[in-house]
Amino acid sequence: MQKLTEEYVSQLKRGDIMAFDVATHCGYYTLGDYGTAHFPNTEKAPKKMGLDYAQHKAFRKWLIDILTFHNIKAVAAEDVVFGHFVDFRKLCEFRGILFEVCETLDIPIVTFKPSDIKKHGTGKGNADKKMMMEFAEKRYHIEVNGDDNLADAIHIYMYFIHRYKL
Repeated sequence: MQKLTEEYVSQLKRGDIMAFDVATHCGYYTLGDYGTAHFPNTEKAPKKMGLDYAQHKAFRKWLIDILTFHNIKAVAAEDVVFGHFVDFRKLCEFRGILFEVCETLDIPIVTFKPSDIKKHGTGKGNADKKMMMEFAEKRYHIEVNGDDNLADAIHIYMYFIHRYKL
């Protein structure tokens, strides 16, 4: 798998990076394309398969499509911190899929602690969702329209850009 070495980073441009706030509502951001993709439970799932049936497959297909369409060279995501997320199991499942897809496509992935992302974006390491949305709009002039998933993805992207001096 491709590593995020100094040499590799030196060749990256801002449009080569995509950031994800991974969850059932997945915020994503890269230059020219951003939003939130939703991967709902399916009502058509066979009962024995559970409500999440096909959700993971849809997420994986979407990731492959969006990463290859934009020719992404590096991915940034929020790291998992136990106790700070309501649906911890789901977050871990989706994060695992993101890692598998990046490995399959030979795209390096870096994760950042939520507190580091918040500190960089707002100056407060324990900023709430409202503050993260507010600062995404004020600081980066990108309308998030109340979408905290998109706001988080923007902050993750901007933290990557800052951290790796792109």
